[in-house]
Parts: sequence; C-alpha cells; structure tokens
Amino acid sequence: MLAKILFTLLVILVVALVFRTKQGVRQPARDREPDGTRSLSPQGVAYGLIGLLLLISVAVFVIKHQSDNRIVNISVIAKDGESTLYQARHKDIKGRQFLTLDGKQVALGENDRVEMEN
Repeated sequence: MLAKILFTLLVILVVALVFRTKQGVRQPARDREPDGTRSLSPQGVAYGLIGLLLLISVAVFVIKHQSDNRIVNISVIAKDGESTLYQARHKDIKGRQFLTLDGKQVALGENDRVEMEN
C-alpha cells in the first residue's frame, strides 16, 4: 500500500516538474477570441487530472479501510454440535485462523464448521 502511495506522489512530482519547465518557453500572448469563449489550458487540465487522481485515491483508501475494519460475527460449530460465538474484524480473518476483538487468537480444526455474519 505504501508503494502505491509513493508511486502516486512520484507521478505527481514528475507532472509538476514537466509543466514548470514548459512554462519557461511561452509563446507570445494571443488576443482573445472574438466570441469570448475560453479554451482550457494544458496546465489547468493537468491540475484537474491530478486532483481527480488524488480524490479517487483517497476514496479507494477510505472504502478499503472501512471494509477491513468491519466487525464480523463468527459462529464456530464444533463436531459435537457445541456453538461458540466470536467477533473479529474482517482484516483479522486469515483462512482458518482469526484474531477476536478481545485479542484471542483462534485456530480452527478440520472438523469445525464456521458461519460468518456481517
């Protein structure tokens, strides 16, 4: 995850440097178009795309964070029919092991049946 953030920041830095160097070589200013319409500047488009990229990145991060921290009710049913109820965060469930909200590490046996509810 950190690599993705660093890569995004690197892309932003490169784009900013490219546009800064291009600003030094400006063409003479043209008169405005007679009908009063304005065209989009490349710099404005670049900043808009960078802003959109950052907004999407933040949104994906927030959605992933919320999904990972969702609390799941886990019902473990042993071979003899005895049922035990646990609560764990979604990110703490790894295959047949999970970490409960109380801090207990639970490892399930082959004969245990698991039911999960959101």
